[in-house]
Amino acid sequence: MAVATSGGASGYRARVSRALRAGGGLVLAHLANVLTTCRLLAAVPVAFLVVEEVDHLAFWLFLAAALTDLADGYVAKRWAGPSSVGAALDPVADKLFAGALFLAVASRELVPLWLVVLVIGRDVVLVAGALLLRNRLSDFRVEPLVIGKISTFLQLTFLGFLLGEAAEIAEVGAVVALLLPLTAAVTLISAIAYLVVGLRLVGGAVRAA
Repeated sequence: MAVATSGGASGYRARVSRALRAGGGLVLAHLANVLTTCRLLAAVPVAFLVVEEVDHLAFWLFLAAALTDLADGYVAKRWAGPSSVGAALDPVADKLFAGALFLAVASRELVPLWLVVLVIGRDVVLVAGALLLRNRLSDFRVEPLVIGKISTFLQLTFLGFLLGEAAEIAEVGAVVALLLPLTAAVTLISAIAYLVVGLRLVGGAVRAA
């Protein structure tokens, strides 16, 4: 009788352990997408705080949201694995988050208007090009280029230093002045790189047909 009770307790603990491991695996599998969604949802509040000149809160909320860009990639690679939802959601979150903030800082004349036009114009062209390629190429998949990732990183870094300066967190005017032309140049180069890749894909499809 005692052995049966011990075995039953042991079996119960094993079932609980398996359930916890399965639950933990399920949470980790979706954690990357949750983090990406948080960054997407943070775009409007951070932009609103910037426009209203609540600079300290805007900076720290921006920093928390920007860190999710690193965290979701780490989680996806370490635990969750590749996800079609995440692959589509991550660039959308990046573009909307950066675009909303560039519009917000432009409304306060913290950045030149031409930089905002360049950043948002590039993203609009990329989205339009991706939709066009998806319609023409049945097996087309959005594959981010390294230069595109560098461009996004520089845009967020530039915005972070700009918001930090506005909030008087630190004297970083010289860094902002350096990052502005660098961000603009890499953004333009990335736009050209994506355009070249898109034209090559269309050309290959035409020749194959």
